[in-house]
Amino acid sequence: MIFVDVSDELLEMLEPYSEWFFKQDLEPLNELSKNNPKYGDAISYEYACSQEYLDEIVEMDGQHIGYPEVSYSWDLNAGDVPEHFREKQLALQQELLSFLGARNEAVHVYYPVGGYMGWHNNWNAHGYNILISYTEKGGGFFKYRDPKSKEIVHLQDPERWSCKVGYYGRGREPDKVYYHCAATREPRLTLGYVVPHLDIWRSMIEDISGKSAQNLS
Repeated sequence: MIFVDVSDELLEMLEPYSEWFFKQDLEPLNELSKNNPKYGDAISYEYACSQEYLDEIVEMDGQHIGYPEVSYSWDLNAGDVPEHFREKQLALQQELLSFLGARNEAVHVYYPVGGYMGWHNNWNAHGYNILISYTEKGGGFFKYRDPKSKEIVHLQDPERWSCKVGYYGRGREPDKVYYHCAATREPRLTLGYVVPHLDIWRSMIEDISGKSAQNLS
């Protein structure tokens, strides 16, 4: 996973949304995150993103199908959110899908303070990925295990909007299985897209960054 630039054109769509979103009462979304069946109040984001927990998930092998086993977050696409959040989300979703030429938005995840998605590998949703995230002060992070070297790479959020891109492999692509996690010390948003074709993915990155992506794979 690597960072790519976010163009001014895309920021003109994203920034009004984040400005509005984080001025709202977030307590309903905090409660939904706590009611997430994968949330356990005894699990901290430090543990969910630790080497110890990663080792547990890796040892599960085929028993881990790809989704996070533990999570303190809420995907607004799952529903149950207050109507004003849903209306704004859908408006931005349609604007971004049109701009990027994407078929659908895979996730639109809200993380509360201390929120996380524990280590997982997305076997069930393999493909070329685009993650567009927001933390006001850069308090969130994304970590992944390099599929070949097994090195743990920590990507700290910059302030405000940022974008990461990469490829998540399937179980029958052992050199591309991509264990990753995310957490935050402040409220955070992540919009995610999964793209099956390399050329479409590159085209979307070019729309996001305003730069050529032909060297990415």
